[in-house]
Amino acid sequence: MSIHRPPDGAARAPVAAVSRRFRFAYLPGTVVWAAGMVAVVAFAIYLRTLMPSTGFWDTGEAQTVPPTLSIFHPTGFPTYALLGWLWSQLPIGEVAFRMNLLSAVMVALAAGLCVLITAHFIAARSRWLVAGAAGIGGLTFAFASEPWENALRADVHAIHIGLAAIVVWLVVTWRAAEMAGSPRAGRWLAAGALAFGISLGNHPLTGLMAFAIGPWLFIVDPGIWRRWRLVLACAGLLVLGLLTYLYIPIRANILPEPPLFYAHPRDWEGFRYLVFAEQFHGLFDQFANPFAFIAQKWDKAESVLAAQLVGPGWLVVGIGAAALAVRRLGAFAFLALLVVANVFYAMNFEDGDIDRYYLLTALVASVLVGVAGAAVAETGARAIAEATRRTLDLAGRRRAARIAGGLVLALVALLPAVALVTRYEARDQSGNREADLWVTSVYRALPDDSVIISWWSYSTPLWYHRWVLGHRPDITIIDERNILDDGWGTIDAAIRAHLGRRPVFLVPPDWEAERLLTVFRTRPVTTYGGYTDLVEVLP
Repeated sequence: MSIHRPPDGAARAPVAAVSRRFRFAYLPGTVVWAAGMVAVVAFAIYLRTLMPSTGFWDTGEAQTVPPTLSIFHPTGFPTYALLGWLWSQLPIGEVAFRMNLLSAVMVALAAGLCVLITAHFIAARSRWLVAGAAGIGGLTFAFASEPWENALRADVHAIHIGLAAIVVWLVVTWRAAEMAGSPRAGRWLAAGALAFGISLGNHPLTGLMAFAIGPWLFIVDPGIWRRWRLVLACAGLLVLGLLTYLYIPIRANILPEPPLFYAHPRDWEGFRYLVFAEQFHGLFDQFANPFAFIAQKWDKAESVLAAQLVGPGWLVVGIGAAALAVRRLGAFAFLALLVVANVFYAMNFEDGDIDRYYLLTALVASVLVGVAGAAVAETGARAIAEATRRTLDLAGRRRAARIAGGLVLALVALLPAVALVTRYEARDQSGNREADLWVTSVYRALPDDSVIISWWSYSTPLWYHRWVLGHRPDITIIDERNILDDGWGTIDAAIRAHLGRRPVFLVPPDWEAERLLTVFRTRPVTTYGGYTDLVEVLP
């Protein structure tokens, strides 16, 4: 007996009958083993290509905030801060490596969950075919461009896709439990609500999933609004997950102040400013007219999406989408809404690394690769069985059908295999210690009791060495953003406040470099090459 029934809304299977067939979360053991193997393979590759130490930009911040119990830039990302603090206590290597390792674990977990999600959407009867096709979907995600890149460095987006995959898996499993007639099916949905709240505490991108999950509730159970106990339980658990945001005001009001104290959110105004990202409201200007310049926006989005899969990957995704739409229109609508909300938002949001925002779309595309593989393999097997009806006996026809299906899966498996081989060298970060080398050269050049005024990309690894490794406690690091939080007002004012009293050095922001070097007398200081120059500001 299978939970995969042709139309949505068919009769439910008796629990007793289902329990004999399924071993975990309404899926056969072969699928569970496939999910585990995909997660292990993905993690092994990530571990081999993992960045070993600190990095520039958001990576350095993500390696510094959790172990020091500090406060992130907007939107605060409290789930990452709390989870990261626990993870940073592991006695494995340096703290920066541990935080990079957390990303690898979460993206590998997402790859394994991709297998389980895919299996729920495959209509084939053979458990081996389901496991094989779903496994290919998981590997496709693991070695897609953006998931692999984000698995190698500390970043909130790696945690986001892991938590998002958990949410999708839970609400899809809820449907399987409902179709099986389980009296405890609602527990899967309740768990999904809790995971949704916790995930929102990691990144607000999770909120976009509501555009798909809301309709999905009524696709699975049109009368769910009558189940008020379940609805209230889910609402309560979602709010419980959101309580991670209490970390921000609590930590902001506990002495000593955190080393990284973004926006000083001690009161409601500061909390609102941070959590609702008011600093970045200008990046949302496109939403005033989201359909303006839609062709240009789509060109950028298309280039990001095209890079995720190799060869005819998106053609295979289209086949999977068509197969799912024919067999399970409700499931197709759910996945389509996840993608539409994700892509539409990313197209209209201006971010320095917008590629990360398409991770959920890469997950859905990988699910559809698995669906396509199963659909084509099953169709091919049936065609071979029918073609050999007059020449082979029953056993021979079955053997020929299995071979045909296996060959189709082998062809589809070339997608993740080719991606692994062709992208390995470009993705490999195992020798990347550039940020460490730069910081070491800067600290070596700074005299005692110096002040260094920097900007975001370079401040974060400086912070990591200062606050996590304890290097150069005599140095004051003033970030271009901290200038506002600490009341300096402008870079010029911060320079003049220290000039003549302490040695002042500057990593000039790209957009201010020419002006600053004109206004102030400076001399260049030799540091590790290839990056923005360090200059000393002369009295």
